Amino acid sequence: MSEIPDNLIGLRGKETSGPRWNRFRELNNAAALMVGEGRVTEAKAMFEEAYRETLVEDIDGAGFDGRARALGNLSALAERRGDTAEALRLADEALLACDSAERDAGDRYGTVAVRTNILIQRAQTRQLLGHLDDALADLDAAVLLTAGKDADGDDRLMAITLHNTRSVLLIGLERLQEAESAARHTLELATAHDPRLTGHPYSNLALIAQATNDHDTARSYLGLAAQIHAAAGDPVNAALAVANQGRVALRSGDIEAGQRLLATAEEAFLDGEQPLHAAEIRYSRAHAAFQAGQAELARSLLPQAIEFLRHSGHVTMLAEALGLHGDILAAETEFKAAEAAYLEARGHYEATGARYQLARFDMRRSFAVTTQCGRTGNRFKQLRLLRKALDLSLPSALATDAVRHQFAPGRARELWAATVAIPAMSHALGLITDLRDGALMSELLEHMSATVSLHAPDNTAELAEMTDLEPLALVLPRDELDQLSFAASAFVTGTSPDFPAPRFALPPRLRVNPNRPSALEPWIMETERRYGFAIRSGQVVDAW
Repeated sequence: MSEIPDNLIGLRGKETSGPRWNRFRELNNAAALMVGEGRVTEAKAMFEEAYRETLVEDIDGAGFDGRARALGNLSALAERRGDTAEALRLADEALLACDSAERDAGDRYGTVAVRTNILIQRAQTRQLLGHLDDALADLDAAVLLTAGKDADGDDRLMAITLHNTRSVLLIGLERLQEAESAARHTLELATAHDPRLTGHPYSNLALIAQATNDHDTARSYLGLAAQIHAAAGDPVNAALAVANQGRVALRSGDIEAGQRLLATAEEAFLDGEQPLHAAEIRYSRAHAAFQAGQAELARSLLPQAIEFLRHSGHVTMLAEALGLHGDILAAETEFKAAEAAYLEARGHYEATGARYQLARFDMRRSFAVTTQCGRTGNRFKQLRLLRKALDLSLPSALATDAVRHQFAPGRARELWAATVAIPAMSHALGLITDLRDGALMSELLEHMSATVSLHAPDNTAELAEMTDLEPLALVLPRDELDQLSFAASAFVTGTSPDFPAPRFALPPRLRVNPNRPSALEPWIMETERRYGFAIRSGQVVDAW
């Protein structure tokens, strides 16, 4: 996840806090400079000393404002160490100090901006822990506090941080189009205010592109982010640049360079006392090693990453690391242990409400069971394993296919259909073929035909220019429209409560053979029950 680092609370106040708090200001400002230089342990000790300066009985509004700043800075450092519980405790205490500062002095010292920054910071910690609704509530509160404030550099920097954090959170909530809008807005703000910060929205745009398997676009964005972070100069951004360069190399097929750059980034984060970032990079190294067929290297890297990610409570990265652990175990035919790893990973995603991720992990479980099936010569055991694999695969494929309805027409929807939904469905079709279930096969093929993506660019104006004719709008007669099946989702306009796509509604269910019960309908119902969202509307139409 891309976070803007070093958002330490050094915001300028509307008024100076006066000579009484000179010592506090010196300590707080010196500590912030140390963080920028990577001297985190020294900075922590100095922030704590600054905090102690505010522990006096006759504290005034300026002192409470300073206390909030010191606590907010300590909260940020605690998160970087992976001590997320301490980060939340310190953030809560900082917000209480903001209450006292505003009670005694209003916003004379810029406490509203401090409160906003702490809310953004707490949202980042909550997002890391998978508390996405709480994180979104913090960001909504921060948005209200920043409404109409864009006059100076501090306000603009805070807006960049706010919208960048919101983009990261929306990615976690699987609201990819909203996340892309937030990332592009962040990019506009950063370009106008401080181009050194544009690396962060570029990294988020890369994540969004990668989610739809648009790897060329993701690689381009990561390349831009790497160049920008490298130019920024501070230790955190420099390490981020090296990590992004490593990911670019991996996506280009240069495994050796990718591994080397990721190892360099991990070492830089450790040297800069950023163990949480280092653990994320170590997982990336293990993943790259496994993909390159270096299973032994992957096994040596992964346990330490999992241990630290579990300690910090970094939900999504822990889930991904556990999933990789499951893949490694399955490749070693340790199927029972692999299933345990997959289920633990799935449980972490289930707690965040990430519905597609549940389907993705169920498909991985299905692949593992299919592999297990191929390793036994007992036909009865094979059939049992095939049925188990199908029970995981078909609902996963149906849910993955339905995710396309959250996309507006365009490239992202087409890529999802071609590179995510179709391969998932292909695995389910293969299992149905092995089980020789003709009725289910025929109904599933009809179902797939009714969700095929029919989007094409509107080139009527271009054709008219070529033929020197006015473009014509072709409209079918009303009675013919009524007779057409509208199971193909591209012909249905409206919105869905599950996926608020701007033009497509959920397609109806199909009645393939009115003379027999549907073989597919029980699977659709189970999919909707298992993943908690509708994949078809309640309407039933005859197949065409």
